[in-house]
Parts: sequence; C-alpha cells; structure tokens
Amino acid sequence: MARRDRNAALASLVQDDQTDAVRDFEDRIAARAIGDLDDRFMILSQRSLTAWITAFGSTTAEANQPGVLRRLLATIRAAIRRLLAPLGSRAQEALGDALVEAVLLGARQHAAFVEEATDRRSRPVNARPSRSLRQRAAAVADVVADRRDRALADLRGAAARRWSSVQNGIGIARSALSAVRGHITTTVSEAVNEAAEAAIEHLGAKKVWIAERDACVNCAAYAGLTVATDADFPAGWSWDPQQRGRGSELAAPPKHPNCRCRVTAWLDDWAVEGVISFPDSLRREARRSIARGWSLPTESGAARIRAARELLRTGPGLPKSVEEFALLAVRAGRFPDRTFPTSP
Repeated sequence: MARRDRNAALASLVQDDQTDAVRDFEDRIAARAIGDLDDRFMILSQRSLTAWITAFGSTTAEANQPGVLRRLLATIRAAIRRLLAPLGSRAQEALGDALVEAVLLGARQHAAFVEEATDRRSRPVNARPSRSLRQRAAAVADVVADRRDRALADLRGAAARRWSSVQNGIGIARSALSAVRGHITTTVSEAVNEAAEAAIEHLGAKKVWIAERDACVNCAAYAGLTVATDADFPAGWSWDPQQRGRGSELAAPPKHPNCRCRVTAWLDDWAVEGVISFPDSLRREARRSIARGWSLPTESGAARIRAARELLRTGPGLPKSVEEFALLAVRAGRFPDRTFPTSP
C-alpha cells in the first residue's frame, strides 16, 4: 500500500472506526446508568408546569400564595430526590464494571493501529485499569450529588417565586444526566489512552497525539505532536491566541471533558523517505480543519475565527482554495457551515 494511502487508512481507522466503537461503548454504559430518566424528567417538568399554571394563572405570574408555593416546591424537590437517588450508585456501578473492558478495548485498538502501520501482526498489551482510573469512575456519584444539591437549593422559597426559576431548578437537576454522560466519556477516554500508553512503552516508541477530525482549537494544536514515551505533552497549546497558556502538561489525552483525542505509537522507522509521515499528515489535516472551521456546535464560533486568523497569519501551507475559504470566513466573522463532511 502506498504510504499516502496508508496515512489515510490509519487516520480513518483511529479517527473514524475506532472512535465510533468507543462512542458505541460509552452509549451502552450511559444507557445502563441513566435508563429512562430523560423521559421521567420531561414528565416532571410538564406536570410542574401544569401545577404552576393551575395555582398561579400563567407562567409569567409571580407566586402570590406562599403556602401553595411551599407545597408545590416540596413536591418538586421530593420528585428530584426520588429520580436522582439511584443514579449516582447505578452510574458508579455501570462505569466501574466497564473499566476492564474499556482498557481491553484500548489495547485491541492500539494493536490494530500498529498492524495497519507496519503490516506486521501485533498482540494487544496486557493492561488493567489503574487506581486513579477506578477513582475517577467512582467520582461519578459525586457529580450527581452536586447537581442534585444545587437544584434543591434553588427550589426554595423566595428564590423560586417565578416559573422561570422553578424551571431552572428542574433543569439543573436534569443536567445531572448530561454530566454523567460526560463523565463516562472522559473516563472511557482515559482508559483507552492508559492501554495505549502501556503498549507504547512496551514498544519503546514515541507517543503521537491524534485529535478528532472536528477537534477544538486547543486539541487541534496538538494533532501530530510526538513526544518520548516517558515525556509529557506541553501545556497551553492552542490555535486560538486567547486560549494559549492554559492548562497543564499531560501524559496523554483527554485534555478536557468529553475529549476523545488519543495517543498511539510512532517510530521514525515507519516513515518512508520522500513521503509525508503520519504525524505530519495529522498536523496538515488539523490545519485544514482550522481553515474550514470544522467543529462541534458547542465550541465558540469566535474562537474558530480567531484560530483561522492565526493560521492565516502564520502561513497555513494549504491549497489555495482552502486558504481563500478561511480568508472569506475571517472577513465575514463566521463560517457558513462548521459540520465535518462525512460523505465523500
């Protein structure tokens, strides 16, 4: 296989196939942990709205009957306690039970990458979850307790005399579900990368940072960066000048909550003279992603524009059409479409 084609195959394997497999794994854990709580919170919100309108006339009316308000808030608080009571322990158990499988998944995926990179059979490294990983998994219960306590505090007396305040309190409680999902994502990412680090050390290789195709401006700055197996990745890199210098050194991703970046092995012997190496191809594609604005909708559009401006200032080294696209977006102050294209 030509090296250019192999670079594309390696990127597709890690950034597409393996990342999709990790997402599916996370979804299975989240489904076990969360169950039907999304639907049950929706019912709570709808019933609370009906009760509010019945008691006070409209969603814009201020609660003018203290006794009625106290009873309504007490009912909502009790429902929140009842809904969230099993979530912390259930999420803790689901995530804890999945840790060994998560590490094995990372080990198998890394072995598949090495096979693709070398055309030689590679056996998965024998790795087990570390103590810190188990502690992170257990901490998911604290995440739930924090959202529950914040919601209950907001749903008291004078602090919740308008429907918007009550709605906000219910929303804080419901956000425990997304917080659990995010905690699962980050913990599984750590598990996958723990296995990769063990395999890289076993090979005596370097670590190369692989960002997602629509990675944030911070992670995109690390794409293709290689360091020694016992070294950390430097702190504070970002394509957005306003975000540089933040954070600390990392042995491996995840860099932030919900980050699915990863490390994998790289040996200079795997490069072919005269052909761009895999780490260099990752850096090039990350620059292209910055120029095209490919990102998740949760990331600031202003940050993407600042990153594109910085890319153009430093010399993007990309095809003229891509540079012109970035220039037009910077002049307009926005990208017309930030979704990474999934079709050819």
